[in-house]
Amino acid sequence: MRYPKISVIMPVYNGAHYLREAIESILNQTFSDFEFIIINDGSTDESEKIIQSYEDDRIVYVKNDTNQKICVTLNKGLDLARGEYIARMDCDDISMPMRFEKQKCFLDKHPSIGIIGSDMTMPKFT
Repeated sequence: MRYPKISVIMPVYNGAHYLREAIESILNQTFSDFEFIIINDGSTDESEKIIQSYEDDRIVYVKNDTNQKICVTLNKGLDLARGEYIARMDCDDISMPMRFEKQKCFLDKHPSIGIIGSDMTMPKFT
């Protein structure tokens, strides 16, 4: 069985407002060998409807019947993950298109490094 290079774990709790942009920023990555584990943590808004509107084989959808909070939900995601690398994603963030490509290349070249982060850009509000 072949496993993806990256497992992306994204917990969602009432994140409908930004969720579509967050999901699309992951699905449109230049590096595409990943599984996208989206865990609906008992949302009561339109989050589930938004998640289920996507038909992409890389998405693994999991639903908590009640809100388990972020630590329990992230650990569930880690238990499900099959990738060599784990990428965290929040449901109200947007990843730049080359995020995974750059992070994977860095980690492949530096096997002694166990964790990396990235810079962020804040939108300009007028």
